[in-house]
Amino acid sequence: MKILFAASEIYPLIKTGGLADVAGSLPVALRKQGHDARMIMPAYNSILDKVAPIHNSTNLGNPFGIGDIILLESCIQDSDTPIYLVQCQSMYEREHGPYLDANGNDFEDNHLRFGILSWVSAMLSQYGTLMGWQPDILHLNDWQTGFAAAYLASWKTDHIPIVTTVHNLRYNGSFNMSKWATMRLSSDLLSLHGMEFYGNFSGLKAGLVFADAVTTVSPTYAAEILTPEYGDGLDGTLRSMKDRLHGILNGVDYDQWSPAKDTYIAKNYGINSIEDKLENKLALLRECGLPEDPSKPIFGIVSRLTEQKGLDLVLDAIPSVLDRGGVLIVLGSGDKALEQAYVDLSAQYPNQVHVRIGYDEAYSHRVQAGSDVFLIPSRFEPCGLTQLYALKYGTLPLVRKTGGLADTVFEEGDSANGFVFNDATAQSLQACLDRCMSVFSDLNHWRRLQHSAMSYDFSWEQTTDKWEALYHSLLR
Repeated sequence: MKILFAASEIYPLIKTGGLADVAGSLPVALRKQGHDARMIMPAYNSILDKVAPIHNSTNLGNPFGIGDIILLESCIQDSDTPIYLVQCQSMYEREHGPYLDANGNDFEDNHLRFGILSWVSAMLSQYGTLMGWQPDILHLNDWQTGFAAAYLASWKTDHIPIVTTVHNLRYNGSFNMSKWATMRLSSDLLSLHGMEFYGNFSGLKAGLVFADAVTTVSPTYAAEILTPEYGDGLDGTLRSMKDRLHGILNGVDYDQWSPAKDTYIAKNYGINSIEDKLENKLALLRECGLPEDPSKPIFGIVSRLTEQKGLDLVLDAIPSVLDRGGVLIVLGSGDKALEQAYVDLSAQYPNQVHVRIGYDEAYSHRVQAGSDVFLIPSRFEPCGLTQLYALKYGTLPLVRKTGGLADTVFEEGDSANGFVFNDATAQSLQACLDRCMSVFSDLNHWRRLQHSAMSYDFSWEQTTDKWEALYHSLLR
């Protein structure tokens, strides 16, 4: 099959979250199964320096009146995976991240920036033979590419099947109707059963209602989003299409995330040499300027600092752990009040808490390898990838039972591989932290849990057959 995988970010070119990891690894896994999977994303600042030399370009004109749109063809460096880059200087060649300006606010023209990415994805899907390659399946990801389904619908011609994957329903790409005219879309798409969303228009809703299949990144999240509590205003739409809704758990690229291969960590180790994890713990403490005491448990966090991730709960619950000698190491950014609260916590416990605001890919690997426990107390979590990484590193996840966390982390029985709490309260989290501290004091019990955790296989090879089956069903 020929599959076009459209996304707003792809690792290793650019990354703000788990979408980039999935977008950078699922197409590669599909290619290993013999499929012609290709990627498409914007040519942001400096992206061209990170790919192989451009071997073809197609000028698609200036249909939006903001400058020529050029489709560039290349490959990810050190890979044979083809990538199409959408070049439009006024839209994508900007400083800072892919979505936000210097003040941390959404770019005012994000509707058009990702409308253009979607339009080019639709053009390649419909008229790709004119450019040398046309896919059999168009696979969209989140709101930034959802408009592609709307363009194909507005052109009112037969088109290839569309799959839309929801990585996080809360980010729905909703825009004021005053911006509609710039999108070059047919007005008959603006209905309750189309892409109208509470008086605005939504890229994600377009990706849902005009898709042939909708997937989420875990089975539990697929069930949760059918309810008002987790549906973020789209639960009614999703219930109406639940026969097209599938939950397929994300996979992990163990070439990137394995302590046996990781080039970022102090010492490689595996399930049969787990004692070597200790060197990574000491190296992490050293890097953070904290006392090198291996007897104290390290609780690691690598996350967006938001209430969705439950990180306000940690601030209330973690002092009881710190007062018993525990250590907390945090890497992340997000809500400014939460950032400051964690900085203040590190000032209160200077020998036990280290906080780094921002994101650093290499350092995130070292936090995974050096921590004893990985905290993911999310209020909701579509899939979560950090708990999957943590399991492979023998870093026991401590999670709230929701979404993909509920599908992958278990505290009871023979499948136990971490710690789980149910209620999104500081009290429930603190009780779970207390259980974790008690188990940490029993080295034999802790080792059994680590071996169980490292035995789990969440590689893409375990899930690509589900994607193949879904694609084949649509082509039939």
